[in-house]
Amino acid sequence: MPAPSADQLLAQAVQHVNAGQRPAARALCEQALAASPRHAALLQLLALLCLQDGDTASARRHITASLALRPAHGPSLLIAGDAARAEGDLAAALAHHTEAQALMPQRPDVRYALAQTHYACGRTEDAARGFEAVVAMLPAHADAWFDLALARQDLRAFDSAAEALRQVLLLAPQRVEAEVNLGIVLQEAGRIDEAMQAYARAYRARQDSFGRIAHALAAAPGGRLWLNLDALRDSLAAMPA
Repeated sequence: MPAPSADQLLAQAVQHVNAGQRPAARALCEQALAASPRHAALLQLLALLCLQDGDTASARRHITASLALRPAHGPSLLIAGDAARAEGDLAAALAHHTEAQALMPQRPDVRYALAQTHYACGRTEDAARGFEAVVAMLPAHADAWFDLALARQDLRAFDSAAEALRQVLLLAPQRVEAEVNLGIVLQEAGRIDEAMQAYARAYRARQDSFGRIAHALAAAPGGRLWLNLDALRDSLAAMPA
């Protein structure tokens, strides 16, 4: 029986990916590439698997080889940008993600990746516009709403940051860090009573959020200084739901 072709091994690897069997998929890709080292799709899939495993150096090596064979391939550019950002190479990440969005402007995952890179680069206004575009396309994208809130908070648009965090909590009520962040932006907006209610909800949901709450009350503008932390705990626990 003849050995399976590279395309056959790729198909098997995809089946393993779909079944959640990433190590088996990666092994098949490496086996296939040993015989067909210039197979762009194999290199792309292997790069993605390496990236998911946290092996960013291998991911960049494989996706660079794939792009050399298919220079304007949008999905590969997306992976290249993600891998570059994971390694802290923000200039390369920005270049790859910008090109990927130009090729695939309707894909929300590409817009999200570019917005994340803009945020990492300190281009906060561009990031906010990108996250806004993502949530317009995918209103149930809780992570994009959360990132939008962070960008708006950095831009000191506290009321709109609070709106974004409320969207996160509608979609993911268990996301306690969003409740704490809501308290922080309400506090920064001068709405301390509402902030305390948010902090109380966070504390009741997860008591290990107390340290962050106490720090925010002491550090952020418009906070309240509690010399007795036990009294703060009691106050948060006693606030009406």
